[in-house]
Amino acid sequence: MLKVVPAKFLWGLHTIVLTNVAAMSHKERERKTWGRRRVALGEALGYYNEEWKGEPARITILVDNLEKQVGRNWLRLGFVRDMQVSEVFFHELGHHIHRVHRPRYEGREDVADKWSKKLSRKFMSGRYWYLFPVAAPIALIIGIVGDIKKLFHKKGVKT
Repeated sequence: MLKVVPAKFLWGLHTIVLTNVAAMSHKERERKTWGRRRVALGEALGYYNEEWKGEPARITILVDNLEKQVGRNWLRLGFVRDMQVSEVFFHELGHHIHRVHRPRYEGREDVADKWSKKLSRKFMSGRYWYLFPVAAPIALIIGIVGDIKKLFHKKGVKT
């Protein structure tokens, strides 16, 4: 995943930690952070700690929370695992990029989401390039079926 990130954006980021909630202290698990809403770190999928009082910046991904959200069996599939982990990792990296390298005057979560989409797309298309010719028509069909369901739902017809 780090290969798709320009090196200049990794400057200042000291550590990327993959851990579980049990490895966190009680105080750290209960500490709150702002996302789209205020959430305890023990419930988050990952979080970014900016450089503070001599401590370097780091990203922490809580693998067990990710497993709870997606399901253990789904994470056994390399494509699904890479997609989920990259989404969380690149979102948190987006916070680092926004804070240190490219500050924007938008919401922090919106900027992090944009970086996540951009970098995840780059990573997934480079790693799973052979799936995209198959995935594009399937996504198109799913989109059309969804549009048809919405159309019938508006008219009051059950599908």
